[in-house]
Amino acid sequence: MTVVDDARGSVRRTVAFAVAMTVLLGSARAGASEVTVWVVFGVFISVSTIWIRGQYVDSMDGRQWVMPWRVGAVLAVVAAVLFALPGASWFGAGFCSVGALVLLYLLAGSVLTHLRQSPSVTVGRWRVTTGRFGVWLTGVAVLTVLAGALLLGSGLPILVGAAVLGLGALLLLPAGLALTAEGALRRLCRRDRATGLLWGLGVGGVAVFAGATRLAVMVSGSRWLTVVLVVLGLLVIVLVSTTRADIVAALALVALMGVTPSQEPQRETPDPAGRRNVLVAIGDSYMSGEGARVYYHGTDNGGVNECRRAPTAWAAMAAQAHFYGIQFLACSGARTRHILTATPPDTGSPDTEASEEKVRVGMDPGPEPQYPSERYTQLDAYLAAKADPAADFQPSMVVLSIGGNDAGFSSIGEMCVAPGDCTERRELWERTVPQLRAQLRVAYYEVDRIFRNIPVVVVPYPDPIAVRGDECTDVALSAREQAFIHEYVTQTLNPAIRATAREYGFHYLQEMEDALAVANLQLCDRNNDNRPGINFIGLRSVDGFAQHRFNPAKWMHGSLHPNERGHAAMLRAFERWREKQDPYIAARERINFAASVRSRSELHKLDLASPSEVERTAEAGRPPCDLLAAAEDGCRRQAQTWAYRKIGQRLTEDGLCLWITAAVGGAWCVGVAFFGHRRRVWARRRPVRRDGPPSGPGGRRGPQPRQGTADGPAVDAAGVARAGPGGRR
Repeated sequence: MTVVDDARGSVRRTVAFAVAMTVLLGSARAGASEVTVWVVFGVFISVSTIWIRGQYVDSMDGRQWVMPWRVGAVLAVVAAVLFALPGASWFGAGFCSVGALVLLYLLAGSVLTHLRQSPSVTVGRWRVTTGRFGVWLTGVAVLTVLAGALLLGSGLPILVGAAVLGLGALLLLPAGLALTAEGALRRLCRRDRATGLLWGLGVGGVAVFAGATRLAVMVSGSRWLTVVLVVLGLLVIVLVSTTRADIVAALALVALMGVTPSQEPQRETPDPAGRRNVLVAIGDSYMSGEGARVYYHGTDNGGVNECRRAPTAWAAMAAQAHFYGIQFLACSGARTRHILTATPPDTGSPDTEASEEKVRVGMDPGPEPQYPSERYTQLDAYLAAKADPAADFQPSMVVLSIGGNDAGFSSIGEMCVAPGDCTERRELWERTVPQLRAQLRVAYYEVDRIFRNIPVVVVPYPDPIAVRGDECTDVALSAREQAFIHEYVTQTLNPAIRATAREYGFHYLQEMEDALAVANLQLCDRNNDNRPGINFIGLRSVDGFAQHRFNPAKWMHGSLHPNERGHAAMLRAFERWREKQDPYIAARERINFAASVRSRSELHKLDLASPSEVERTAEAGRPPCDLLAAAEDGCRRQAQTWAYRKIGQRLTEDGLCLWITAAVGGAWCVGVAFFGHRRRVWARRRPVRRDGPPSGPGGRRGPQPRQGTADGPAVDAAGVARAGPGGRR
C-alpha cells in the first residue's frame, strides 16, 4: 500500500469544510426551515468527518498539512476587514463578525498544527524542543489561571480577573497541552516496547480523572460539575488528537443553537380591532410567555424586539377561550418604567408637569419603550390604539403582572446558580421591598386612572420550586437556596404585590401563587416525572442578527420561566379564580382604605413638595442598594459582582482548582495513551514510500513513517526508523 504526498487533497478537504460551514451558518442565520437546516447540518457533519479523518491520517504520518503563511496573512487581513465592516455583509448585521472569529479560530489551529510538527521552537535566543516548550507553556498557563482566579475573588475590578483567567484557560492552556502531548507522543514512538507504558498511562489517566472529578464535585458541592469536567476531558482528548475536531464541535453547537424554532410566520400578534370583550395583557415575561418554543412573528428578534409573546402564554389562551380578542402588550424583561406613559396622567396639581416628575421620584431613567420596534410604552400603546378610530375595541378586563424584574428576581437566580450560598446576601432583596412597593404604586396609580371603570386583575408569580433539599437533583441549588427562592417569592415578592394592589382595589389572582404546585409542576416536585412546568435551564437562541443569534449570552433567556405545561397550569388557575367571581366582575374590589389613603396622601405630598423635600423623602426611605440603578452600588451590579467573586474564591478554596487541574491531567494521559497506541499501530501496519522531498511550514507535507514489524522498530513522529528492537541510532 502506498501513500502519495497529496497536499492538494488536504486543501480540497479544508475548502470543502469551509464551504459547508459557511452554508450551515448562513442557513441558520437566514431562518431556514428546520428540515432544511438539518439537511445542511447532515452535509456539514459528513464533510467535517472527512476533514477530521484526513487530519487524523496525516497526523499518524507526522505530515499534516498546514496553511501557508502567505494564505494565513491574507485571511488575517480579511478577518480584520470583516471586523471593521460588520454591517456590510449580505448575510445581515453581525455575520461578518462571526465569520471573522471563525477565520481567526482556523488560523490559530493551523499555527498550532505547524508548531506541533516542528521539532523545536525558538524563543528569543533559546531553542527548545516542542515538547519541552509545551511543558513550560502549560506551567505558565496553570499559573495564569490560578492568578486569574485569585484576582477574580479579590477586590480588584471583575474585568481584570476575568481577562487573566480567560487568557490562561482559553489561550495558553490549550496550546500548552497540545504541544506537551506532541512531545510525549514522539517519545513514546521512539521506544522499542511501549505497550505496558501505554496501558499504564491510559488506566492511570482514567483513574486520576475519575478520582479528581469525584473530589472536585465533593469540594464544590455541585453535581453539575461532573458534566462540565466530562466535556472538558473530551476537549482535552481532542487537543491531543492533532485534529481540528474542537472547531467542528464548537461550530456545530453554535449553528444548532442559532437555529431557533420557527416563529408563527402567518400570525402576527393578535389585533383586537373591532372587537368587544377584549382582554388587555400588560406586564413582563410571566405574562408574555417567555420559556415557550414558539413566539409570535417579530417578537423574538435579537436586539430589535425580544418581548417573546407566545401563542401558548396563559393570557393568550384565556383570550381565545373566554374573550373575543386580546391586546397583547406584555413584554419579556419589562419593568415598571416600560409600562408607564411617557406623559403621566394629571395628578390634579396646577403645575402638572412638575407634579408628574415628583410622583415618579427615584425612577431614573424614566419611562421609555423597551425595544426599538416597540414605539410606545405598554400603556401608551394602549392609549394610541384607543385613539385610533379604526381600532374601535372595548376592553373588558386587564391582567397585570409586573414587579419581578424591578425586584431583581433574575439576579437572585444568577446568584443562587453561582458557587457559594446566595442566602449570604438575601438582605439585598428583602430590605428593598419599600422601593419595590414605591415602583408598584406608581405603575398601579397610572393603570388605575387609565382603566378607571375596567376590572384590573393583578397576577402574582407562581411558586417555582418544591423544597426538597439534597433529594432534588433537577436543580443546581442547595437546600438553603431552594428554601430562599421559595420564601422570597411566597413571603416577600407576592405579599408586596398583593398589599399594593389592595391599595387600589385591584383584584388579586390568589390562585396563581399555587398554580404550579397544584399541578405538581414545580421544580423538584417528585410527582412530575422530571417534566416540570418551569425551565431550570432553558437553552434556546433568538431570531435576528448573527451577533445575537450566535451569541452564547443569548441562549439562556428561557431559564427559570414557565414552559407550555406551566402556562397551561396558570390558565387553569385563572379559570378557577374566574369561576369564583360573580357573573358581573366589579371594576374594583373593596379597597383597603387606610393603606389607600396613606398611599395617595404620600403621592399628594410629593405632588406639593419642593424638590429638596422630595429628595429628603427619598433619602429617608433609601434601601441598602438601589433596585433600579445600573451603577456599581446598584443591587444588580452588587449581585453580579458577588457571583463572579464567588467563582474566583471557589476555584481557589479547598483545592478545587487543584482537582480540576488533576482531572485535566488525567484526560490528557488518556488521550496520549490512545493516540500513542494508534500512531505505533499505524507505523507497523502501513508501509509507505516518500514521493518527493520532505517539507515543512510552507503548506507541503513533512516526512513519512516507515514500515516496522511487531512492536518495533519504533518510529518517531518525523518518520525516522531505528535500527531494530533494542538498537540505537
